[in-house]
Amino acid sequence: MKRREFITGAAVAVTAALINPVKALSFPTVFPHGTTIYQPDKCFNGYTVFGTEVESEGTVLIDMNGNVVRQWKDICQAEHPPKLLKGGFLAGSKRPAPEKKGRVWADPDSTDLVVVDWDGKVLRNIPRAGMHHDYQFEGNPVGYHVPGMPLDNFKGNLLILSHKFTHNQFISDKELYDDYLVEVDANGKVIWDWTASEHFDEMEFPLEFKKTMYKFPTFSMTRTPGRKGGDWIHVNSASYLGPNKWWSEDKEKYAAFNPENIIISCRQTNTNFIIEKKTGKVVWQVGPEFYNDSVWKFGGKEYKRALSKLGQIIGQHHTHMIPKGVPGEGNILVYDNGGYAGYGARNPGAPVGWSDARRDYSRVIEFDPCTLKVVWEHSAKQMGLRNKYQFYSDYVSSAQRLPNGNTLITNGAVGQFQEVTPDHEIVWEYISPYYTQNGNYNLVYRAMRVPYDYAPQLKAPQEIKVTPPDNTTFRVQAG
Repeated sequence: MKRREFITGAAVAVTAALINPVKALSFPTVFPHGTTIYQPDKCFNGYTVFGTEVESEGTVLIDMNGNVVRQWKDICQAEHPPKLLKGGFLAGSKRPAPEKKGRVWADPDSTDLVVVDWDGKVLRNIPRAGMHHDYQFEGNPVGYHVPGMPLDNFKGNLLILSHKFTHNQFISDKELYDDYLVEVDANGKVIWDWTASEHFDEMEFPLEFKKTMYKFPTFSMTRTPGRKGGDWIHVNSASYLGPNKWWSEDKEKYAAFNPENIIISCRQTNTNFIIEKKTGKVVWQVGPEFYNDSVWKFGGKEYKRALSKLGQIIGQHHTHMIPKGVPGEGNILVYDNGGYAGYGARNPGAPVGWSDARRDYSRVIEFDPCTLKVVWEHSAKQMGLRNKYQFYSDYVSSAQRLPNGNTLITNGAVGQFQEVTPDHEIVWEYISPYYTQNGNYNLVYRAMRVPYDYAPQLKAPQEIKVTPPDNTTFRVQAG
């Protein structure tokens, strides 16, 4: 089954539940939207920006009480992610025409990557960039707010995650919808690029894994009209490592953590890689296997059970090194979705071996990149919930480490944002009310928090505490 078919089927099931409550056997059909929890004294207060999946709604900026303070309806129209830059500027995809939705570099059917001012005027444009899932501006490695490295240098170099159509006989006999990283300078000139399939031989995949990939490379219709391709690896985030404690301590021992190097998350292969910027080679890999006999090697040492203790990562998103200047700096932060991904031997849950790894709950993990030791984990279990699926988004989603040590989590499949403390207390929660008309889902790929001063056009809003009702006594009034 193709990923899009799986997602569509899930959306249909949710739609049926919402239309006919009698069929909603496992999930509530009535629940509040907007800000549902807010403790101002425990939060990193500011604005939150996110793209909706509703083409007519585009990108929304809200305050802590869920009030919409600005909206750009023509930026990220079901594309993602938008980013609010300091000064009230917004970055994201813009369609040159309504039908231009493509995600292929330099293709005439692709979207542009733009920066607009508060009023929507385009200040920078990378035409036909076909950006998908991520991009980074020079001066900030991760694309979210970090003290000392504000997100405002949009005129400099720019790293873009896009696609190319390629062929590689060792991956599959089908055309590939390949992931393509490209860096452009201030004038839009390409100064560095990297194509995933060209480094396939540097990626460590088991033989059974490669055999299944060859037959079923996630082959499906792309956003380029009439073109199918194998989305074989599906990179969904790309960021620079940036300044970090490892590199500062020992540049030779921790050569893999050169600040210029790039870390990527590969959803369909259950792997995370660090790419050496200078050579383009893969110099660090976690996944796809996390068994007891899987051996992790780093810095000349072997850590025999490090991978199994870290635990199987499935279909993950937003893998990045926590930047210098916020708690946890130098560790790797990942939204480990669970759900379905990978390639391997067939089994009852994956009859052809495609997406053979499956798990019905999510977790956010922070781990040491040298030893793989888990430093922090957030999941239903850590929140004291009995059912692990109570924290679950099987696709999309993200995690942003905030300056106060909290983590802003996007449970994207259900349009839920939560700011949680290191002790797993939810101190802010918001449910997106932006539902698609056909699928009736409120998916959000990634939400990001910025300080109030990122938008000087606005007066800092009043912060009003929101205390949720006791669900056991809350009733919907008849009539």
